[in-house]
Amino acid sequence: MIKVTELQFEYGRKSVYEDFSLHLTQPGVYGLFGRNGSGKSTLLKVLAGLLFPHGGAVEVLGHKPAARLPAFLEQVYVVPEEFHLPDISLAVLYKTHAPFYPRFSGNDFLSYAEIFEIPRDKSFAAMSLGQKKKAVIAFALATHTPLLLMDEPTNGLDIVGRSQFKKILSGKEHADRMVIISTHQAHDLESLMSHVLFVDGGKLALSASMQTLQRSLYLGVTDNQADVAGAIYQEALGNQWAYVACNRDTAPGVVNLELLYKALSMNKQGVLDAVASVQIETERPS
Repeated sequence: MIKVTELQFEYGRKSVYEDFSLHLTQPGVYGLFGRNGSGKSTLLKVLAGLLFPHGGAVEVLGHKPAARLPAFLEQVYVVPEEFHLPDISLAVLYKTHAPFYPRFSGNDFLSYAEIFEIPRDKSFAAMSLGQKKKAVIAFALATHTPLLLMDEPTNGLDIVGRSQFKKILSGKEHADRMVIISTHQAHDLESLMSHVLFVDGGKLALSASMQTLQRSLYLGVTDNQADVAGAIYQEALGNQWAYVACNRDTAPGVVNLELLYKALSMNKQGVLDAVASVQIETERPS
């Protein structure tokens, strides 16, 4: 579905990506992680055809995004971190925007709006930021595009809103689409994610399924820092220690994405070495 080969992209003299490659073939929910300024939002825009690569090749759903052909645009939807909505109602949004997406479901849109508790009698100017964000997400999910790109979708949502978002996205109607979510709110969404991508230094530092991470890593809490064998990363947690270690057991470990994110930021090579030791046949290049 996505094939990026030796991508290069710069903002002026600042290089964001050099020789970046990514190959994704299966539907699922992909978590895109990286430090601030690592280029996560840039990558989503390149995949959507909103930014053009300065080198390399990008192919999405059999198209070059930069060509911005209607046959491509109707298959991709982007939820940006920052957005602007005209002062219209949900009904007008549906009437004016849904025709661009042939898979759009009006019934699902109304259902998602009800789950999100979005007021139908108000225009967007009269809504709170959280309500507007829910409206954008509800529309995006209802498009049923094969590819959905979301940049920090849970920012601006309260605890209930985040729970509502997870409930909708976990629905069986989204099982066959690829959803790439760039987020720092790892804990909120880890139960949804099937795959983790970590960008660092202009390259793809890690691409692994949750199954691989569970087999290769164990994340837990201990009373004694010295008790952890094969520790990759540790941090104080009150009177205890949270840690990431190599999984030396045959049973799948527990993966906390927030702790994994910290481990990748502080000891990337340790994590990569542990993950590389576990090979799953389906993840080997064909």
